[in-house]
Amino acid sequence: MIVKPSTKADECAAIAAFMANPDFDRLPERARKQTINRQRGLNGERSTAHILDRHFQYALNHALLHDLRLPDGIGGFAQFDHVILSRQSRSAAVVEVKNYRGRISKNEHNEWHVWYEGRRRPIDIPNPLEQARRQREVLRAWLKARRHDVAFETIGAFVIIPPDCSIDRSKVGADVPIYKADNFIAAWTEFGGITPIGRLFSTGVSAKTLLAISGQLAGEHQPDFRSLDDMIGSRSSKAKPAVDVDEAEDAAGDKPEPAVAFPAASEAMASATEASPVVASTEHEATAVTNDTAPITMVPGGKASDKIEIVPGIYERVLPDGRVAFLSGKDEAEGVRLKLACEGLARWNPRYRNWLSDAAQAPFIREAVLSTFQEQTGDAPREPLTAPNHARQSA
Repeated sequence: MIVKPSTKADECAAIAAFMANPDFDRLPERARKQTINRQRGLNGERSTAHILDRHFQYALNHALLHDLRLPDGIGGFAQFDHVILSRQSRSAAVVEVKNYRGRISKNEHNEWHVWYEGRRRPIDIPNPLEQARRQREVLRAWLKARRHDVAFETIGAFVIIPPDCSIDRSKVGADVPIYKADNFIAAWTEFGGITPIGRLFSTGVSAKTLLAISGQLAGEHQPDFRSLDDMIGSRSSKAKPAVDVDEAEDAAGDKPEPAVAFPAASEAMASATEASPVVASTEHEATAVTNDTAPITMVPGGKASDKIEIVPGIYERVLPDGRVAFLSGKDEAEGVRLKLACEGLARWNPRYRNWLSDAAQAPFIREAVLSTFQEQTGDAPREPLTAPNHARQSA
């Protein structure tokens, strides 16, 4: 199932519009080259995402996440092109896409290069596997910190290249996990797949656990708010920092200043990467995550929605940036019940004494609140509310 869809189609359309702008030709040569390289990279990632989507869309034993960005623990971020979680084999796969066009090779010193047709000398490149391996360690740390490392104890790192690129296996080696895009699924199956006989003896995690962990992973995605101009170096950004979610309610009128050379293209790029809806392809195991609960994008500087009561004494509201705040009344028991539902899925905000959650995580919290209320009172819970409902009420 696809838990976090790819944003690359929207990004490709946006960068095409950016390059079609008459002002594009007046950019410095370095910025134009950076843009073209970025377009090639996006096209490669989009093509790979399409291949993976076709294979995993209805595969309920696997969770596929695209374009995931997580803190790396040392002050930066790790950008994952694709992550695959497999419940029966208890495995996770990190997939990095490299848009090379020539023949990949390396020497006895593990120095990598690409031979391009018509060139007498190869072009040196960084070890394509190192980035995937660094990402693997970030994912491993994320799973361990949340005690999910038992559920997914094996983590693999793979590199995918375009079908028209070639690999010099006499130098690279058949055991190095770098594959053409059209050969990747077969190679991955040997790692994360499981045979029909193996399924009979599988001690994998439950489908519910797979959905919960993959949803949590998607919910902790940190969008990259840089404009396209920042990425290609066409001009330095002087934009004010985005309003912090802690101050979203009392800073409703503070809008960041734009600093974009080509507003239409750069704004489209930003909107394509800001929020990726969580979509579950399973119905019986994933009633808490549907298209109706996809994250919404609200205009920064807008107003938070009115509080809506989920169960007696526990409320939620949507903040201007699209995230959801959960809060309880004065009853201590209500606060404890909400804390149990939110821990691991939301962040405690002491300033407003509420729990802040990405819209992707909100359905899991809401479902936990409703289930706990029913267990403790015996009353049937009301119909769960969704983020779009809030948006319509606040519109």
